Amino acid sequence: MLLFRMFFRFQLLLQVIFFSFTGLSLTEEMPELAKLGRQLFYDPSFGGSVDPKKATGFSCTTCHADFKESEYSDGLIRSGNSIVGVTRRQKSQWKEIQPNQLLRSAGGAGVCYQRFLQGIPAKKVNPIAIPEQKAEALMAYFDYVTRKAQVGETEQVSYNPLSRTEAQAAADKILKLDGDADKGWKLYGKSCAGCHSGPKKRGIGTQLVRSRPPSNLEARLHKIASYTRQGGYLMPALGTGKLSDQDLANIIEFLRDITEAKK
Repeated sequence: MLLFRMFFRFQLLLQVIFFSFTGLSLTEEMPELAKLGRQLFYDPSFGGSVDPKKATGFSCTTCHADFKESEYSDGLIRSGNSIVGVTRRQKSQWKEIQPNQLLRSAGGAGVCYQRFLQGIPAKKVNPIAIPEQKAEALMAYFDYVTRKAQVGETEQVSYNPLSRTEAQAAADKILKLDGDADKGWKLYGKSCAGCHSGPKKRGIGTQLVRSRPPSNLEARLHKIASYTRQGGYLMPALGTGKLSDQDLANIIEFLRDITEAKK
């Protein structure tokens, strides 16, 4: 019993020391600036700063989790990485952001602010067009969740969509795999429905199963698989780390089944 008490006290002491070094106490409340950042994270209008004529309906949380997905998964498959660890990274995944722009662009969120929240073409995106005070608030929230998750050094993340040729070759391979429609439906719900709504409905993304079946279903499915790997206008590319080739083959089989059922 004495040894147990000593061990417990030692563990408690280690926790106190750890939180002292990380700067986050066991009972620390979220700072006001971080609270504002959290509101912006969930707000498609981004505090009213998004042009309503351009607003897509996306918010930061459409593509990013604000928790460690490896430990607290909610079952969804998001196209982007968790914001946990953003403030510990040395560079953004977006190649257009220079190192001296990392803070001003809220760790890269400035790209998303224009490209995905407002549909501005990638070539015209200005990563520091995000309002400065809102960028600071967002970074404060990123820092809070990172410290709360007790994250030390974090791996750098990258965004490497396939080229058109590479994506088409990947789609060739995917369509040759045997897919499972039942598994595909579950995966669709986890990874596609957030933007595309139901397969027969239009969401922020396009309607994947049209009211009139395509004249060439295989070509249509090939395009969907290719687009998933390449990404496009409002859709970030999803690599094999998000959806494996087999996962995508299952989704394709589900879309094939539901399309053919309409005939």
